[in-house]
Amino acid sequence: MKLYAGSHTLDFQHLDGVLVDLPDRGTRGLRREKTDWDKVDQELMTRLPLHAAALRIASDFGAQLASMNERIEQVRAFKVAVNKLAEVAMETEVYLEDEREGMVSLVVEAVRKAAKRTDPTLMTAFERTVGYHGQTGKLAAKTRRKNEEAAAQEAAAEEAAAEEAEERLVPEKKAEVRQQV
Repeated sequence: MKLYAGSHTLDFQHLDGVLVDLPDRGTRGLRREKTDWDKVDQELMTRLPLHAAALRIASDFGAQLASMNERIEQVRAFKVAVNKLAEVAMETEVYLEDEREGMVSLVVEAVRKAAKRTDPTLMTAFERTVGYHGQTGKLAAKTRRKNEEAAAQEAAAEEAAAEEAEERLVPEKKAEVRQQV
């Protein structure tokens, strides 16, 4: 474990008026960048100024396109920072939960020892804590039982298939023996 050394602030004021919040599934049907955009962008940037009038599009269309490219790059850079911070936040959450669970384990162990040695009522006083701590063990035991049952069913099915195959072979073997005699 190492402490996060990256930025602890995220300034996205430069994206004011750029970021949009679409409704659920609002991106469905929207067109996305395709392969070779960089080549198409280069072509547009070099050829639009020469042919804008013939195409009957605004003479500053290339500048508008360049501005759009810049905003897209800003959003992508923002996404990288946000994704890294989200990753760090998730990892920190999991790490802190693990630390807390370790602290709960210490309490549960102390309760169990003290209940055995001196005061059994401590188990009642910390009943929820002990039960909470034991959830993982109960789930593991349940999973083990489920896996053992599945393995037993699979073994029974394999045994039944082997017996069935053997029963099919027995008449064939008898016929072979009769032919040999």
